[in-house]
Amino acid sequence: MNVRPTIIAALQAAGLSLAGFLIPVLGQIAVLFVPVPLITATVLHGRRAGVSAMVIAAALVAVIVSLHAAVVLFVLALGCMALAIAGGMLRNLRHETIVLLGGLVPLVLLVIVLAPVFMEAGKPPVAVAEEYLRTSLAESRELYTKMGLTEIVQSLDSFGENVIFYAARLIPGIIITTTLMQALFCYGIARAIVLRRRPDLPLAARPPLALWHLPDQWVWGLIITLLLVALPDPAARFTGLNLLCLCLLAYTVQGTALVDHFLRKVRIPTLMRSVLHAIILTLPSVVAVIALGVVDIWADFRKVRTPLVKS
Repeated sequence: MNVRPTIIAALQAAGLSLAGFLIPVLGQIAVLFVPVPLITATVLHGRRAGVSAMVIAAALVAVIVSLHAAVVLFVLALGCMALAIAGGMLRNLRHETIVLLGGLVPLVLLVIVLAPVFMEAGKPPVAVAEEYLRTSLAESRELYTKMGLTEIVQSLDSFGENVIFYAARLIPGIIITTTLMQALFCYGIARAIVLRRRPDLPLAARPPLALWHLPDQWVWGLIITLLLVALPDPAARFTGLNLLCLCLLAYTVQGTALVDHFLRKVRIPTLMRSVLHAIILTLPSVVAVIALGVVDIWADFRKVRTPLVKS
């Protein structure tokens, strides 16, 4: 095992983890990318290096935050995401398979660990989720009040019981969607870093984002989801809304791939394309991106489906 890159990856992962607890807002964004150095260490230097970096990072965080179990579990969950993504990359799996592995593996781990907590609570998961949201909002409000961030405090005060009611019932879809999105971003960044250092790896043969598309059969999932949302039964409607979160993410990615294809055709540099994607996805224009992703199922603007099916 190459010790130096392992230590560097561990320090990077630990630093990003601690940023989420020490730096408001920007730190919470930085913590989302904890898996990136662990992924690159695993793919470039082997699984032993990746696992060692994850363990060292968790130990460092545990020492600095006085062995706070929840924080260590969080770091280990992100480490599991990294190992799952790296494993998919080493096996040269399809892009969507790697993202699904990276997003679902840490969630399964957290469900296994937290299941006894829900059982001991003796309450329905929705009630536990509502209490957790109220407590989290109160703690966040107190923290930001002490820091003098009045605008954030005012935003938190705008959350009422109706918001908590819907958020508690949409937590499964929100958590799975955000975790998959995190896995997608971490995979994309790590893949770019790895290919820059090792362009000879087999994963370079996979098509870039500009040529990626969902399996056409996935459109039936979108249709069934919309039917569930339209039903009058509350349980069916909330099930549909949770599934809709996943469908929107999937077709947002497909629409983004389509936009990236056209930006490449006019020879927009990589950095500029990244900036444009960030702007488009953070504005109401994201609705048009989702619509493009859905329409592309039939229109096939890039004419990529037939060759990919044959291969």
